[in-house]
Amino acid sequence: MPDYRYHVVPFVGQLKAGETVDSVSHQLTYLINYYAEQGWEFYSLDNVDIEVTPGCLGMLLGQRESYMTYNQVILRREVSATATAADQSEALSTQGDLQ
Repeated sequence: MPDYRYHVVPFVGQLKAGETVDSVSHQLTYLINYYAEQGWEFYSLDNVDIEVTPGCLGMLLGQRESYMTYNQVILRREVSATATAADQSEALSTQGDLQ
């Protein structure tokens, strides 16, 4: 079974007056193709929920946490069995940031 390295990119489509949903499809296609040229394979498009905590002033004014949902493009590329030590070290340091 191959090993993969993953890369996550936020995606927010933009529509200008008079444009259709096709415009957003083209934006997403461009993003996927841009990363494909760099060796990344499109894996999925998922939603990520984010909790936004108000700052000091907001808390003093009684604001509470709010929640937002963002689309995230998940890309991957296969990592060869002979990955360099630097690649492996980078993967471990990134994993530590997630905890």
